[in-house]
Amino acid sequence: MLTALLFAVAWMPLINARADWRAGRNAEAIGTAERWSELHLWPSEYQQLLAAAFLTAGNEAAARPHLAAIGSVWFPAIGKPEVARHLFARGRYADFLAYDNASRERSDDDEVLLYRAAAQAATTQSEAAALTFARINAANVDKQKYERLRAEINERKRGLPSPYVLDRANGAIALYHPATNTVIAVDPDFAPIIDRDAGALTIGAHVDQLGPNATIETTLDPFVQKAALAALGDFRGSLVAIDPQTNEILAIANSGTKFDRALESEYEAGSVVKVLTGLNALSSGMNVDAMFPYFCNGFLEIDGRRFGDWVPQGHGRLESIDDALAVSCNVFFADIGLRLGRDRLMRFMTSAGFNAQANLGIFQVPLGRTTGQVFNHFETAFLAIGLEHAQINAMHLAMLASMMANRGVLTTPRLLRERRSILGEIVALPPQQGRTRIATAWAAERMIRAMQAVASEARGTGRRAPVEGLSLAMKTGTAGDRKEGLEALIMAFSPVDKPKIAFGVIAESAGPAEYAGAKIAHDFLERMKPRL
Repeated sequence: MLTALLFAVAWMPLINARADWRAGRNAEAIGTAERWSELHLWPSEYQQLLAAAFLTAGNEAAARPHLAAIGSVWFPAIGKPEVARHLFARGRYADFLAYDNASRERSDDDEVLLYRAAAQAATTQSEAAALTFARINAANVDKQKYERLRAEINERKRGLPSPYVLDRANGAIALYHPATNTVIAVDPDFAPIIDRDAGALTIGAHVDQLGPNATIETTLDPFVQKAALAALGDFRGSLVAIDPQTNEILAIANSGTKFDRALESEYEAGSVVKVLTGLNALSSGMNVDAMFPYFCNGFLEIDGRRFGDWVPQGHGRLESIDDALAVSCNVFFADIGLRLGRDRLMRFMTSAGFNAQANLGIFQVPLGRTTGQVFNHFETAFLAIGLEHAQINAMHLAMLASMMANRGVLTTPRLLRERRSILGEIVALPPQQGRTRIATAWAAERMIRAMQAVASEARGTGRRAPVEGLSLAMKTGTAGDRKEGLEALIMAFSPVDKPKIAFGVIAESAGPAEYAGAKIAHDFLERMKPRL
């Protein structure tokens, strides 16, 4: 009776340690198991739990002595399928095989055989996997997992590459080639974000961290990707498109040489920043309307220096902020920036994502950044209009377009839908999307009206962009070195009242955005019209 009581008492901490391990609290599980295993009651079961916890934590060396001590197990503390799911989620297929071999139980049921065959296939033991698979009674396991593994083993035995990156409809974008440990784009439209030679922020460059045996299901849409590439045409540039309703990334398009410009290249931001400057002023309570009518004669005197507009003779009389944004008046927005002051401008830029990163669930992507020292009023004026002190990429531009579509709420975009193991089990979900209201809804609506004027007014720099039947809010930006060729930037969304697409465009050495940038935006929306 006393012996039975001791065994029962010793079993309870095992249950508690197992609960900690299931909840991901490996350190707590290990601590409990180590203390109670010293009683030498349920020794194999405690060793089993310690081995599983150390392997799950990624400490193979610490797990090794516990694996050696497991031996035969009569009453498993945890089932092998559960251990497999924990380890498969971390891409640790070899660790499961080590655990499977060390923990000798009375019999192997069909689910254990399924996981064993999957781990063997994942560790390039195709022949062994086929033999194990042949022992499985299909009636006793999940049909989808069984069929998926059958196909996977057959492909690997024949040396065929496996689907690795999928689009939002589960079509293959890229395959994994085990012989060379490389990821190759199936669809050339996606090559610049897949092939590791295209840059550090590509899926192929992260295959070692991601692991080759879990498929990556993305939010990318081939239709939108093709529309973006067709719109970019012969221009060398990038276009990122986001669904503002979900903030899922629909396209990351790069034209020209195979390089991931959309994520890796940053450019002077230019006049797209004027949207943020105006939003900042309106949201902070500045009486912007009282500044009108505003007369732009082509320059602003700042501390005895002449700050010039991009139109030397000036824009003349401006009736509202709509007019000022439509013609992209440097003088007016520099004036607003001076009234806001450097510190308030910097704080707002930070809230809008500058000097930050976005976690896309596959890798981290740097967003725009502020540069140089803004040490006087003259430099503050440049900051307010996006010159000299602000860099941006197409991903960040698209995020800002989506922020405006969402009336002042900035959201981390989503690229990953989920990752699935070799058996099709979900092993990773996308990170939680961060959401920050950076401006009042009223201020956002007011700036959206001004962004509409950019596309609709006769003098609007985006007047060449609209597509019949689609309402459009946008801002153009022209920046860079005139000698090397100016960059054309666009941030836009459509339709205005119920946005379905938000996008950012950067075209290298394309000249003024009111021509090249507006053409790209028009051509993209023309192709997207059936969806909008």
